[in-house]
Amino acid sequence: MTPSRQPQDPAEKGGAILHEDDIGSGEKTPAQKETEEMIKEIPPLRSSTEPPQKG
Repeated sequence: MTPSRQPQDPAEKGGAILHEDDIGSGEKTPAQKETEEMIKEIPPLRSSTEPPQKG
């Protein structure tokens, strides 16, 4: 029987965790920053008081 390989623990590398913003610092995470950028790309809704545009 061949010896089984021990699974690699991704926490051993620790790269992503070390570069994340501090949870209690109030800094935005990369995901929050990305979400805000995506929201900025959404065009604003028409006001319901404006007449409909013809076109």
